[in-house]
Amino acid sequence: MEPVLVGVDAGTTNIKTAAFTLDGEEVTQATRETPLATPQDGWVEQDMSATWDRTAATIRDVVESLDDAEVVALGVTAQGDGCWLLDDDGDPVRNAILWSDGRAAGYLNDWKDDGTADRIRQITGSDLFAGAALPILQWLADNEPGTIADADTVLFCKDWIKYRCTGERVMDYSDASLPFLDIDQFEYSSEIPDLVDVPGLADMLPPLAPGSEVIGTVSDVAADRTGLPAGTPVISGLIDIAASAIGCGAVEPGDSSSVVGTTSLNQTFLSSVPVELTGHGFTLALSDGLYCRAMASMAGTPNLDWALSELTPDWDFGDAERAAKDVPATAKGILYHPYLSASGERSPFNDSDARGQFVGLSPNHSRADVLRAVYEGVALAMRDCYEHIETEADRIRMSGGGARSDLWCQLFADCIDAEIAVPTGDEFGARGVALLAGVGAGEIDDLASTVRETTTYEQVWEPRDRYVRIYDEWYETYRETYEQMRAVWHRRARTADRLREETGLSYEV
Repeated sequence: MEPVLVGVDAGTTNIKTAAFTLDGEEVTQATRETPLATPQDGWVEQDMSATWDRTAATIRDVVESLDDAEVVALGVTAQGDGCWLLDDDGDPVRNAILWSDGRAAGYLNDWKDDGTADRIRQITGSDLFAGAALPILQWLADNEPGTIADADTVLFCKDWIKYRCTGERVMDYSDASLPFLDIDQFEYSSEIPDLVDVPGLADMLPPLAPGSEVIGTVSDVAADRTGLPAGTPVISGLIDIAASAIGCGAVEPGDSSSVVGTTSLNQTFLSSVPVELTGHGFTLALSDGLYCRAMASMAGTPNLDWALSELTPDWDFGDAERAAKDVPATAKGILYHPYLSASGERSPFNDSDARGQFVGLSPNHSRADVLRAVYEGVALAMRDCYEHIETEADRIRMSGGGARSDLWCQLFADCIDAEIAVPTGDEFGARGVALLAGVGAGEIDDLASTVRETTTYEQVWEPRDRYVRIYDEWYETYRETYEQMRAVWHRRARTADRLREETGLSYEV
């Protein structure tokens, strides 16, 4: 029987499981939606038991569709951050609170003012945000003390799934990096629990294991649920952004990858933690001598969705892309800052008041010109992220919905002065963690060489010298403009909020 590796990628809205050969070729895959609960505005939760049920169903679908194949290892990756709590018996204490939840935002300003946030950045190499585990735990301690009293273990999504597969409570370095890990020592920080007021926090943190380490085997109970053979090795796994990078072909220091979807995730693997951290981002520990510096910008494909819906509703995507492509570089002088998210921007700077804006409009501009500016604005925002990662990227492996746009791919290449390589396939997170599971189970000798040899690319876009020079200068104007506008953003938000309250108007600010 042919050996296969199974990878699970439990995202925020979908859980995907896929089987791969030892060469990383996808054999089959299955998907289930994962419903979200929003008990209040800005709150986002998931039923932990439902997440496991849907995960088990996707695994069973995959296993049952395999012919003459033997599953030799399981790897799990998933959405990071948030807070998934177990009690002494291994049952969920409450719904999981997700990375996109905003209820704990108020602690960020307090911790910034008293120096807590800076100290956590020094220890972990990462910047806190409202959906990180630490502010959520503090919110629970202050607002649901019974939840904290009942909690025995803090996990993340992939760790919950691993626990249900093996009965073992284990966290890997990448998920632990924000906000619990001493990034230099590859162990939990003894100082961080003392910086906050969460009773018993240090005792809630489970053992750590590298991503490729086998932490247990599929139990008899899990075998009945999933169809996996009892005794199948299960590895510690990785956070989804790191697993997706590996699945796209990024695996060694200097390798870069981006996912252009609802958000724009940009990352580079490094051999050491930067001495000076620039920008508002994350540093993830993967293994000794391998780290990931990531910038998760809010400037993703919703910008184009909005433009197509509001500016060109009578054009299909092909018409719009052709029209924008015919407009000269710099969109006839229009700058666009793609900060459409209601939560502002989070990387490479963090400002909840940031909003989208066009600069330079005149009566001479057409819809196509404005549309071109939107394409360019998202590309320049990605350039901004890589500038703050401060490591030159010569090739960026790109996935997500934005990678399906030829115009965007060429603009990314020109704006960043890097090759844009779109890998073959779809389930890159599952692929990355499945190959890692192959290493842990002894089926793959060397991850880096296997990834290099088995990753193929549908298309590669080269930067064009003339346009690199143009966009170098245009980027400086883009950055200078938004930096000067930040005070205006803050004033606009405060004024709009005050007027809304005084006049009874109802709208988001």
